Amino acid sequence: MHFSTLLLPALLSLIPTITADLEARTCPSTIIKDGSFESGILPERTGTTWINQETNGFYSKYALTSPGSPSGGKYAFTVSPLSGPYNPVSTRELSQNLATCAGKNYSITADIKFESAANNNCSLAVVYPYKTTVGSVTTYSATPGMTPGVWSTTGGLFQAVSSSSLLKFVFQCVNRERNSISLDNVKVVVYRGNVF
Repeated sequence: MHFSTLLLPALLSLIPTITADLEARTCPSTIIKDGSFESGILPERTGTTWINQETNGFYSKYALTSPGSPSGGKYAFTVSPLSGPYNPVSTRELSQNLATCAGKNYSITADIKFESAANNNCSLAVVYPYKTTVGSVTTYSATPGMTPGVWSTTGGLFQAVSSSSLLKFVFQCVNRERNSISLDNVKVVVYRGNVF
């Protein structure tokens, strides 16, 4: 038996280890920043880790509120969409560019809370990259299993297509409904399974 024939299986067995090591060196270890809002910095339109903007309709109030979710800590980000008589829809978006690695799968989880069922007219959508478009998971204020004033968890899975992936949370009330919608404990981690 030739020496290279004995060595080849040993070298081939190292490929997964070398690939994992290279991947760990090139893919960011911190994917999302300030996911529990513990910096105490209120997200604004520019200059903050999270970008916060009104996208449709009437004025909505927003603030860091305390306490956050049991898993989140001191603060939560809370939006009170105020749809009014002349504009029946109110929408606010909170977004962040994630440090991702193209082709890698990720899971998103977030704690959410609606203060009232609001006739199922209020929602919080998680919008994330999906192949070459976007995917989303929407939770409504009267979704079965949601209890007003009690924290629940939502989330989704995606595969990054680049080194920067946009994650958005869309807070919305329609039909002139009002509510307070809270978000906390946002986590984005590498997902080892298949997302498609």
